[in-house]
Amino acid sequence: MSRSEPGAAPKPSPARRVRRGVSPRKPTGVDKHVGKRLRLLRQINEVSLEKLAEIVDVAPQQIQKYEIGETRISASRIFELSKIFCVPVAWFYHDLEASSAAMDARVERRRADVDAVDRVTEASREALLLGYFAQLGPDMQQKLVDFARMLSEVCAGQAK
Repeated sequence: MSRSEPGAAPKPSPARRVRRGVSPRKPTGVDKHVGKRLRLLRQINEVSLEKLAEIVDVAPQQIQKYEIGETRISASRIFELSKIFCVPVAWFYHDLEASSAAMDARVERRRADVDAVDRVTEASREALLLGYFAQLGPDMQQKLVDFARMLSEVCAGQAK
């Protein structure tokens, strides 16, 4: 049966077939740590799963998934939870060891990309400064150069 025939089932697109595999957004060790910290916080404050779910307007199963690290907790949800329990956002990351080798490897792979962005950003800043400098009159340009020299001398003196 071809696609043009009535009643033919549409074939899934290649993009859909790829999505059925392992999600690139699956929870990491950090997500599991944050979930454990949420459970601890909930237990310390003697708040039931059901009560917390009601407060944040999600199903109790969703809170449970957060706590066991099955589902990632969004940044906005972490912020909301920090306000509910009157703790800083950093509380959820306390005692987090860089135990996630996968995350460390991902960071190392991306370091070259970050360095390239830094170089572009530096060039953009330099171009911006040169553009502003060119718009100044000769007297202001000289004052700016003198000021930069003075700052350089002060910084060199502090480094000694």
